[in-house]
Amino acid sequence: SMHEIFTLASMIEKEASNQADLARVAAVFYNRLKIGMKLESDPTATYLSGRNTLILTDAEMNSKNAYNTYMLEGLPAGPICNPSEDALRAARFPDVEYIQEGYLYFCATEPGSGVLAFAKTKEEHEANVARYKPLWEAYEAQRQ
Repeated sequence: SMHEIFTLASMIEKEASNQADLARVAAVFYNRLKIGMKLESDPTATYLSGRNTLILTDAEMNSKNAYNTYMLEGLPAGPICNPSEDALRAARFPDVEYIQEGYLYFCATEPGSGVLAFAKTKEEHEANVARYKPLWEAYEAQRQ
């Protein structure tokens, strides 16, 4: 439905910082929806607080509300921002190669770079998180 496309596009908008990643992020979300996996989108977990962070607290991840996709199955209750035309296009036309190859994960790399690291398996994703988390922590410490 249009509501679902706008909701998904809003998540894509908040997750991807560069044009190339919009359709890739969409593909990850489509792959997760297809297998019944939670979307686990950080911007949905912080939507109600308005907090912008690279590292979620346990309280944010475990908050039971209509937007937190760490707790919800499927899409949140509605859009979390006003998505761009490019994000809307990505929601309608996700990256076919990333869908076919079964990408299920992504995370930020170096803060401020806008680059995402994509992974097919939980193990690959956990290795990406271990690699970049110290950079996120240093970035967050500087912001406080």
